[in-house]
Amino acid sequence: MESVLEEQNIEDVPKVGICFGTIEDANQFYQNYAKRVGFVTKIRFTRRVGKDKVPKNQMITCNREGKRKSRVSPIEKTNPRTNYNCPARISIRLNKEGLWIISKVCLDHSHPCDPEMAKLLTRNREMTIHMCRVIERNDEAGVRPSKTYQVLVGEAGGFSKINLMEKDVRNYLSRKVRNVTEEMDAREMLKYFTRMKEMNSDFYFDIELDQNKRLKTIFWADARSRAAYEYFGDIVSFDTTYKTNRYDMPFGSFVGVNHHGNSVLLGCGMLTKENSGSFTWLFNAWLTCMHGKAPKGIITDKCLGIRAGIENVMPETRHRLCIWHITKKIPEKFKRHKRYEELQSDLNNIVWESISEDDFQNQWEDFLIEYGLEDNKWLSDIYEERHRWVPIFLDNFFWAGMRSTQRSESMHSYFDKFINNKSLLIQFVKQYDNCLGWKEQQEREADVEDYKSIIPCATNSLIEKQFQGAYTNAKFKEVQKQFRKKANCILHLMKAVSTSKVYSILEDVSTSKERVYEVNYNAETKDITCMCQMFESRGILCRHSLVVLGHERVREIPRRYILDRWSKLVKRRHSDIKSSHDPSLLNPKTERFDDLCSHSNSVAQFASQTKETIDILHRYLDMAMAECQKHVANSSSNANELDNLLTLEDGSKDGGKDALSIFVGGCIISIQGIKSPPYVFTKGRPTNRLGSEKDKMIKKKTEAKKRKSEITEKEDNQHIGDIQSLPFNEQVHPILQDANYNVNEGFESDSMGASMGGFMSLLNSIHSYQFSNVD
Repeated sequence: MESVLEEQNIEDVPKVGICFGTIEDANQFYQNYAKRVGFVTKIRFTRRVGKDKVPKNQMITCNREGKRKSRVSPIEKTNPRTNYNCPARISIRLNKEGLWIISKVCLDHSHPCDPEMAKLLTRNREMTIHMCRVIERNDEAGVRPSKTYQVLVGEAGGFSKINLMEKDVRNYLSRKVRNVTEEMDAREMLKYFTRMKEMNSDFYFDIELDQNKRLKTIFWADARSRAAYEYFGDIVSFDTTYKTNRYDMPFGSFVGVNHHGNSVLLGCGMLTKENSGSFTWLFNAWLTCMHGKAPKGIITDKCLGIRAGIENVMPETRHRLCIWHITKKIPEKFKRHKRYEELQSDLNNIVWESISEDDFQNQWEDFLIEYGLEDNKWLSDIYEERHRWVPIFLDNFFWAGMRSTQRSESMHSYFDKFINNKSLLIQFVKQYDNCLGWKEQQEREADVEDYKSIIPCATNSLIEKQFQGAYTNAKFKEVQKQFRKKANCILHLMKAVSTSKVYSILEDVSTSKERVYEVNYNAETKDITCMCQMFESRGILCRHSLVVLGHERVREIPRRYILDRWSKLVKRRHSDIKSSHDPSLLNPKTERFDDLCSHSNSVAQFASQTKETIDILHRYLDMAMAECQKHVANSSSNANELDNLLTLEDGSKDGGKDALSIFVGGCIISIQGIKSPPYVFTKGRPTNRLGSEKDKMIKKKTEAKKRKSEITEKEDNQHIGDIQSLPFNEQVHPILQDANYNVNEGFESDSMGASMGGFMSLLNSIHSYQFSNVD
């Protein structure tokens, strides 16, 4: 192959009389010459004749030919120019034999030519199919373009060895990967949902349209989420304070807790309006998806629209308000109170430390009098809602350990890694699928950990042994924590009537604080209840109950105190269902490339064991390359037929999808007629979160710095006004000339890298194409 290249180099300088079979061959010849010399070509004009517009003559010039005058005066603004009136060019014409012959040649340039500099000119920047696949996969995984560019640089062996800029990566993503417009956005999302439905009939989605056929409300849930709801749909968190998408549509996620105590996604929706009608529609869609089974409890933020929707659709579901959203407003409401520190401490103690409902109400009244807040409207409002957010009024009900919507908000932080306020709906939906896959993998890893390991018991208690065999490792750790805290408890029998006993448990909460709990125990039925209500609210037996059971010499607790919800022994249907994932719709060329890469990876891994096997592999790669080039050359006569075939293949992947119809509101509607949602102004995710005092202080300081910067800039501009009108000398200063340097980092590649480099060279040569002509 090297001898062939050497023979070609002899005739690589343009000369009058050189002939070519096609006009494309002539163009490629001059482009190859330009790369070696250090400039870029362009077609200046082509003369065509006849009705068929057959080309007869063509002039190919250096792209710096001509001289254009800028419309902007250099005095006002000095725009860079690339035209140097360069005379370098060749002229070609079609002779009688049907060959293209060089008729005129000028090799002189009016500017310096540098092959190294020319590598980064637009025409010479190459993006191989391997680079495109790296960019596409990294984008799907949420890797930023700047990091992707660093990966490509590392693979090439340094910045000086890659003919690519970071902006090329960004441009490729914008033009080829994220090439969905706002007008197409809704249709692409619905086509995506339809593909998911075709792959798994249990995938569910529903939409609501306005009178203009614009998206109004959206709901979807994959098959795995629907199956998981059977086991973890008793208690859910629902939050809509996230709206990172182009239309500012609030995103509402239904989140539950699985057997490891981790969050599990149970469906989601997007709304254009946060009113009772929208939430009623969304909750109805969710219940329809979940076969009409409403959760026993739901936790949300304080929103009247959400409350109305729950009352309309799920009247039997217990509604809890997020305690975090309420208590976070304390600094904002009372920061200016002269006894703020004491007030905050006392209020938190009342909310979290009350041991009974009467105790809370008595302390609350004393608190209002102590701080003179009897007429405070905010405190009056949250007191009226105490049955919806204060723990002592709610802990007699099972909440799976949840007291706030922060599980939903932790999901939102995941999306922040991949999307922003410019993201389209289709991008958001795909990242939601990535989130589903991530949560599925987390659960699988936790299941494997339970399968291969067991946490040793901390005591000799048979009850602890019972929990060890039944619960997942994560939940058993919570049980062990209660066993360890038994050491802080002192038991005292208060009353005994027949088989019923009442115990008083004195617990050292801290070195300076004690608390008394009351535990009721029935020796005959082995029923046990504690006033701390940990088992009722979290499903974990508390230390106070464990102290009494130990004192009563109970060897085995009743099965009702070991919840299947936390068990590792239960076979759950959703574990065998894969989360929704849409394989990339690749053209046939890219699919063939991926298939070759997959095959070559295993070959390279085996060959990298010794240097001898690497040499064998490289030898065969060179032979394969020569054979492929020979085959492509012999097949060039059928190129047009092949192109037509590939065009048909490319269209077969998603052909006809625009003609799909879906069932909406009792009518069948074509996807093609559905429009993207309008921009909305809703509560959503506040720009300053909850408007806390700290947020306002930060914002105030930032604005002050900005004003100061603007004043300084204005003063500076007054001094440099005369300098801006001076003529500009186009000659580059010698110091600036010396400032240019070449970054050439040496990346040492091991045997595996050497083998893979050979494969990539072969595959990219087969599938290679210029950056400007990426398919």
